[in-house]
Amino acid sequence: EMPTLLWSTPLSILGGNLAFAVTPPIGRVRTDVAARLSGPLGNVIATNLRDSVATYGDPVLSAMIGWHYGNFHWQTGVAVNTPIGDYRKNALSNIAFNHWGADIFGALTWFDPQVGLSLSVATGVTFNGKNDFTQYRTGNEFHVEWAAEQNFSKEFSLGFIGYYYRQLTGDSGAGATLGPFKGRAFALGGTMAFNFKVGQTPWSLRIKAYQELKVENRLKGASAFLTVFVPLVTLQR
Repeated sequence: EMPTLLWSTPLSILGGNLAFAVTPPIGRVRTDVAARLSGPLGNVIATNLRDSVATYGDPVLSAMIGWHYGNFHWQTGVAVNTPIGDYRKNALSNIAFNHWGADIFGALTWFDPQVGLSLSVATGVTFNGKNDFTQYRTGNEFHVEWAAEQNFSKEFSLGFIGYYYRQLTGDSGAGATLGPFKGRAFALGGTMAFNFKVGQTPWSLRIKAYQELKVENRLKGASAFLTVFVPLVTLQR
C-alpha cells in the first residue's frame, strides 16, 4: 500500500501551481528461494529459504509545479526517496531500499472536454545512491509512461496504457558481483476509472493492469494497481 498525501498550495511559481506530496510505503513482502546442486557422484544438496515481513518502507517526498493552457496541462518536479524506512540487514525480504534516490520528472496531458479524449505522457530520470550495507549502487534509470483514455461520461472512462523502462548506467559497487546488469522493460495494459460521491465528497477509483512483453535483467510478469483518490480538505480563495 502506498498512501499519498498531496497538497496543492495557493502559491504560484513562474505562472504555475506549486504542490507537495509524501508517500510512505506500507505493506508485506514474502520471498521464497529454492536451490538444488547436483554433485559428480549423484549427491544432491538442496536448500529452501523463506522470509516475509510486514513493515514500512522509505517515504518519498515530492515537489511539483503544474501549468494549464487551454486543453494542455503540464507539470515538472522532483521526487526524493529518503532512506529512513525499516531496512533489515541480511534479510531476503525488504520494502525499504536503504539508499537515497531522486527522480526528476515531467508530464504533459492534452484533454478535450468536448469529445472526452485524454492523451498523456510522463517521463523521468532516476538517480540512485549506494546501499552502504550491501555496497551496491543501482545505475541511473530512464522511464516513460503513456495513456490514451476516453471519458464516456463524468462517471466512467476507459483507456490504453503502457511504459518503457531502461537503465542508463550499469550497477556498480563491491556488491555488484554480476557486473553492470543493466535492465530494460516494455509493457502494455489498460485502465478504467469510476467517479462517484460518498455523501457530498467526490471520490475517484482507478484500476490499472500491465503485461510486460520484453524484459532484460529484471523480473518479468504482470501487475495490477488500484488507486482511490479522496479530497480531505478543499480551501476556497
